[in-house]
Amino acid sequence: MSDANKVITSAGLNRILKAVGKEYFPASLDREALASGLNQCIEWYGEAQKFHTDKYEMAQRRELEMVLARVERLRRLMKDDDIWRDDRWHYLAHQGSPPQTPRAAVESLERLIGEEIFQRSVVDAYEDMDILYRHTFQAFSPFEWLIGDWLPAVYAGLQFECATISDGLASATGPYVRFARATADELNIKKLGRRYAVASFVKAIKTVSSWDVRRRLPRELYELQVHAQDRRDILLSIVGTARQGRPAQTTAGQMQSKK
Repeated sequence: MSDANKVITSAGLNRILKAVGKEYFPASLDREALASGLNQCIEWYGEAQKFHTDKYEMAQRRELEMVLARVERLRRLMKDDDIWRDDRWHYLAHQGSPPQTPRAAVESLERLIGEEIFQRSVVDAYEDMDILYRHTFQAFSPFEWLIGDWLPAVYAGLQFECATISDGLASATGPYVRFARATADELNIKKLGRRYAVASFVKAIKTVSSWDVRRRLPRELYELQVHAQDRRDILLSIVGTARQGRPAQTTAGQMQSKK
């Protein structure tokens, strides 16, 4: 787990860069670009934690069904119309916008929740953009996305050394793994309360770079790959723009070697 709302502080950035080593820095290091790229990765990591399985959506549906059951019970308890006909209730009913009796308000809420549950059950998953967005996080775990795809895009886009697989991106003793571990430390990303082992970082890089997907996917693999590339392009754009328009390399964790 981690604090997905956290941002990398200046002190945190110093610790990350110290872990990498100055000899691996680009000729001109843009700290602002690095911070912006990392913060985008953090935002997506938080989304991946929610959406890398369907548990979040299922939990939302259960919550809606529970609320609907309670609203239905409240409506049944309000069946005695005489209670709502006195002058005070009549006055209060017309203060709302639109004016409606308490019972009508409950019935309206009941219909609204029922319609939402119905829409979630019949929507075409391949057409609904919200569902598509959630599916784009389901090829890998949040840790694998962060370490194996998004951070490599930031690292390569800023032109740190050893930024491709062939140059040692996945080396257990290399600068990128130190960069990734230091970033994970800043975000307090742990497994069962302990830091991830170096081997876990190496495995995440290799798994994502080869798209070695071991889980059942909600849609075609190529669709998810397209969206993964879109996110890498966004990261490269962020760090490239911050570097005053210098063209960002199109290399990231997915790439096997420099072109």
